[in-house]
Amino acid sequence: MLMASAPLTLTVAAAVLVGGPPLGLPAEVAVLVAAAAAVTLHAAWLLRLAIGAGRQHPHADEAVAAAPKALPRGTVFSLVALALGVFGAGVSAVATPVAGYVAPVAGAALVAGLLKLPGVTVDTPGAFRRALDGICVALWKFLTLLVLVLEQHGDPSPTVFTTCLLAIVGITVAVVSGVRAPFPRWAAVTAAGGVALLVLGLAVLPLRPAGGGTWLLVAGGLLVLGSVLVWAGACRSVYVDRRPVRPATDGTLIGDPLLVAPVLAGAAAVLYALVSRGQLGTPAMVIGTLAVLAVAVRELLEAVALRRYSGQLDAQEATFRTLVAGSSDVIVVLDRDLSVRWQSAAAARRFGLSDQDVVGRPFLQLVHPGDADELALDRTSPQPVRARIQDGFGAWRPVEVSVTDERGNPEVDGVVVHLRDVTAEQDLERSLQRTQRTDPLTGLANRGTLLAHLEDKTGHLMMIGLDGFAGVNDLHGSDVGDAMLVEAAARIRAAIGKGDVAARLNGDEFAVYTGVDKVHAFTLATRLLGDLGEPYPLPGADLQLSAGIGLAPAGGGAEESLRRAGLALRRAKRGGRGKVEWHDAAVEDAFVRRATLEQHLPQAAERGELDLAYHPVYDLVEGHPIGVEALLRWRHPTLGTVPPRETLEVARELGITGEIHDWVLNQACRQLSSWQHEGYQLWMSVNVAIDDLVAEGFAGRLSLALDSHQIDPPDLVVELSERELGVDLDRAVEPLATVRAIGVRTALDGFGTGATSLAHLRRLPTDVLKVDGALFAAQPAGGGAAAPIIDVVVSLAQRLNVTVVAHGLEAERHLQVVRTAGCRYGQGHYYGTPAPAERIEAALVRQRTW
Repeated sequence: MLMASAPLTLTVAAAVLVGGPPLGLPAEVAVLVAAAAAVTLHAAWLLRLAIGAGRQHPHADEAVAAAPKALPRGTVFSLVALALGVFGAGVSAVATPVAGYVAPVAGAALVAGLLKLPGVTVDTPGAFRRALDGICVALWKFLTLLVLVLEQHGDPSPTVFTTCLLAIVGITVAVVSGVRAPFPRWAAVTAAGGVALLVLGLAVLPLRPAGGGTWLLVAGGLLVLGSVLVWAGACRSVYVDRRPVRPATDGTLIGDPLLVAPVLAGAAAVLYALVSRGQLGTPAMVIGTLAVLAVAVRELLEAVALRRYSGQLDAQEATFRTLVAGSSDVIVVLDRDLSVRWQSAAAARRFGLSDQDVVGRPFLQLVHPGDADELALDRTSPQPVRARIQDGFGAWRPVEVSVTDERGNPEVDGVVVHLRDVTAEQDLERSLQRTQRTDPLTGLANRGTLLAHLEDKTGHLMMIGLDGFAGVNDLHGSDVGDAMLVEAAARIRAAIGKGDVAARLNGDEFAVYTGVDKVHAFTLATRLLGDLGEPYPLPGADLQLSAGIGLAPAGGGAEESLRRAGLALRRAKRGGRGKVEWHDAAVEDAFVRRATLEQHLPQAAERGELDLAYHPVYDLVEGHPIGVEALLRWRHPTLGTVPPRETLEVARELGITGEIHDWVLNQACRQLSSWQHEGYQLWMSVNVAIDDLVAEGFAGRLSLALDSHQIDPPDLVVELSERELGVDLDRAVEPLATVRAIGVRTALDGFGTGATSLAHLRRLPTDVLKVDGALFAAQPAGGGAAAPIIDVVVSLAQRLNVTVVAHGLEAERHLQVVRTAGCRYGQGHYYGTPAPAERIEAALVRQRTW
C-alpha cells in the first residue's frame, strides 16, 4: 500500500514544486502548496475508502480488492475523521490566517480517527482508556519540557505553550495507541506513526523561525510522509485487522515502563526546578496538578476495570468448576512430558483415582499396555479412541479418550485429555450382540448364529420338532408353553457334547449341529428323543410331549444343510411320533415335487394349466358313444402331466377340492353344451369327491352350472367313487337324493372294489352303476366259475332300474363276457384312451358318416 501511494504522492508534490516558480510562487509557498496537494490527495482517498469505494482504488492491493461492500459505523467514522484531519493539515499548510484555528481541530480529528481505527482499539471504552494513557504521559512529558526548557527564560508565549501542549498530547496518544495496539499491529503502528508525523508537521509550521526555508521543507515532508502512512495504515487496518484480539486490561501504571518513565521524568524535573530555582511557575504548577489528577483518574479506572475483570474471571472459574465437577467425564491435564498435572474431581467419583495416586505420574502408566500404542498423546486426536485405564481398585475400565494438544497455548501449556466411562455402553453392546446371537427365551443360539456356524463345516445336523406343543399352548396358556420350551432347551443343552451347537429355529423347532460321525449322530438323536419324551413337571400338571428328528449330513452351505434336515424332519413327522429319519435323495425329490405342486396348484387354472380329457362310454350293441366322462388333467410346465389322483390329493391337503371340482364341472358343462349344439346326443359325467358332495352349497353350484350352460339335468351325471364312499353310506344318501331331485343322474364308480354290497344298492339313490373290471377281466371267453358275478350284478341292477356300465374293457374277450351277462354299455381302452375334445369330435364325426 505504501509502495503504491508514495510514488504518486511524490509525483504530485514534485509537479507543484517545479511549476511553482515559473508561475511566480515563492519557494516557501511552493513547498507548502506541494505538501497541501499531496495531503489533500490522501484525504480524498480516505473519504473514498470510507464510502466503500476503496476496493476499486488503482493502487489498492489484494487486501483492498477483497474488501466488503459495507463498513461498520465505527470504521466509517474513523476514516472520515482521518480524512478531515489530513485535509485540515493541508489547509493549515497553505491558509496561514486560519491555521491557528484549523490545526487544533485537524489534530483532534486525526487522534479521534486513530483511536477508532480497527486494530488500534476494540471499542469505545478501549479508545477512552488509550486516550487517557496518552494524556497522562503527555502531561508529564510537557511538564518536563515546560520546567527544563520553556521556563528557562521566563513564561512561554501562549502560542508556544498551546502549540507544544497540543503537539505533545497528539503525538503521545498516537505513539501509545500504536505501541499498545493488539497483535498483529503493523497497520496500527503505521497509522499511528502517520498521525504523529502529521501532528508534528502542524506544530513545526507555527514554531518555525522567521525566514526558515529548511523548516518549511521539514514541515512539508512531515505532512506528506504522515499522510502516506495514515493512508497505508488505514487500508491495512480496515481490510486485514478487522477483528483484533482484545486484551483483558491495560495494566497498572507501575507495571508499564512506557507510562511510568515520563511520570518519573516529570517528577525529577519538578524536583530539579525546586532545587535550582526554588520555585515553580504558575503554568508548571497547573500542568503538574493536571498530570497528577490524570494519573489518579487513570489508576482509579484501571483498578475498577481490574476488579471487574477479576470478578468475571472468578465467575468464569466458578462456572468452569461447576461444569467440571458436575460432569461425568474426567478431564486430565498433562505436562509437556505427558505426566499428570491436574485431574478433575470426577476422577475420584467415577474411577476412584485420588490426586495422590495420579498427579505427577506418567499418564501412560494408567493405560492398559495393549491400548497404549493406539493413543496419540503428542497430538490432537480428531476422533475419540477406545482404551482401558486402571481405576483406583486395580480393575481395567473401558473409556473413550479424546486428546487436545494445548502446548502452544500459554494459558494451558499442556495436553488436555477427556476420559468418558463407556462401561454401560460396552455392556449394552455386549447385551445387544448376545441378543442378536441367541434366542431370548431359551438362551440357545438363534437361526442366524447356527447358519454362521454351519458355513464350511462337516458333520451332521439334526432338526427337532416337538409334537403336541400347540395343544399345550391352547390348553394351558403361553406361559406354560414357554416354560416347556425352556425345559426342552435345557434337556437339549445337557445332552449334546462340548463342541456341539444347539439352536432354536422358531416356535417348537430346534436344531443341533454335531461334528461326530453318522453312527454317533444317530445315537445322539435317539437319546434326545428319549429325553424330550420324558414328562415335564410344571406347576399344576406333569405334561408329556414327543418329538420327531430329521438327520442330514452338513455340507454344501448352511442353508442347504438346514433344508435337508427340514425335509428329513417332515418325513419323520409323517411316519408318526417319536421317529428319527435320515435325509434321502429320493424322498427329497418326492417332497420337492409335492411342495412344488402345493405351491402351484391354487393358481393353475388362472395360468391355463388345467385341462379336461374325455373318455367315451359306448353302446355295446349299436357301437357308438352315448356319453363321455370328463377327467381332470394338470399339465405342469416343468413336471409334465400330473395324474388326477395326485392332483386331487394335493387339492385335498390345501382344502381347495371344491374350487377344482367347480372348475371341472363348468368346463365339462361348457363342452357338453357345445357338442349338443353341434347335434351330438351325449351325456357328460364328472367325478366328485364325497367331501365335496356333502359340502354345503354343492347342489346350488350344480344348478348354477346347468343354468349357465343350458344343460338338461339328465344329461349330466355325478360320479362318486366307491372307494371314497367306504362303509359309511348314510352320509351319502341325502346328498345323492338332492342331486337326483335337481334332475341330475348319479353314478357309483368302481363297484366291486369297495365295501358296498349288492344289498346297499337299494339304499343308495343311484342311476348308473359302473362295474369295475375286476368282476369280469379275469373271466375266459366262455365264462367260468366267476361268470355269475357279473350276471348277478347286471340282473339286480336291471330290477332296480339302474344302468350298468362295464368299466375297464381292455380286450375282445372282456366285451364278450359283459355282453353275455346282458350289460349294454361299456368303457375302456378297448375303445380308446381318454383324449382331448378335438379327438373325441373327430371320432364322433367319423362314426356319424358311417
